[in-house]
Amino acid sequence: MSIRLLFLSGIIYLIYMLPQNFFRLDYFNINKVNITDNSKMLQNELTKLDEKLYNKNIIYLDSNEIKDFLERDVRVESAVVQKRSLGEIFIDVKEKDLSYYAVIGKNIYLTDKKGKIFAYLNEKEVEKVPFIIASDKEEVQEISEFLNEISDLAIFKKISQIYKIKGKEFVIILADGVKIKTNGIDSDDEVNKEKESKRYLIAEQLYFNMSKEKKIDYIDLRFNDYIIKYLGDDK
Repeated sequence: MSIRLLFLSGIIYLIYMLPQNFFRLDYFNINKVNITDNSKMLQNELTKLDEKLYNKNIIYLDSNEIKDFLERDVRVESAVVQKRSLGEIFIDVKEKDLSYYAVIGKNIYLTDKKGKIFAYLNEKEVEKVPFIIASDKEEVQEISEFLNEISDLAIFKKISQIYKIKGKEFVIILADGVKIKTNGIDSDDEVNKEKESKRYLIAEQLYFNMSKEKKIDYIDLRFNDYIIKYLGDDK
C-alpha cells in the first residue's frame, strides 16, 4: 500500500512539476517586442518598456496589466497588447488627438476634444487648431464644449483663438482678425440649442458674403438682430 502511495505521489509530482519547469525554458522568453510607431510623444517610455519586456517569460506575462499601465498615461487614448507568437509581443499605442491649444497664464498646453490637458506645446508638432485663452482648466473645458457645438461649421476652420468675457459670453477671433461676439449655445435645452445653431449658420453665411465687399471688424450675435461693424465705421 505504501509503495502504491509513493508511486502515485511521484506521478502527481511529475504532472505538476514538469509543466512548471517546461514553461520556464528560455524558449518561451520574449525575443521580439513589436511596437508600432503611432505614438511620437511616448517614444522614450515605449523604448524603456521594450527593454523591460525583452527576455521576459511570455507565458506568465499579463497583457491586460501592461495595457492598463499604458492607458493610465494622460497622453494615451487607447492601447492594444497582444501575444502574437512564442517569443513575440505586439503593442499598439494610440495617443490622444490634439483638438485645441489651451493658454493658461504663460503656459500653452495640448487638450483633447473634451478640453482635458494631456501635454505641453513642445511635445507635439504644431497643428492648425484654435487657441483657447482661459484662466483655469475648468474654463478650458467650458470653452471646448462650446467649440464642439460649432465644429461642423465651415467657419470653425478659420478660428484662430477664443476667450471668455463673462458668463456664457465668448469672443471668437478668426484668422483674418474678424471678431465674433457670442453668448454661446445652451446645450441643456435642445430647442434653444437648435435655434442658436441656426444663428451661427446664418452668421457664417454673412461673414463669407459680406467680407468680400468690405473688411469686417466684428459680428455680434448676442442680440436678436445681427450686428456687423466694418473697419472704418464710426459706430
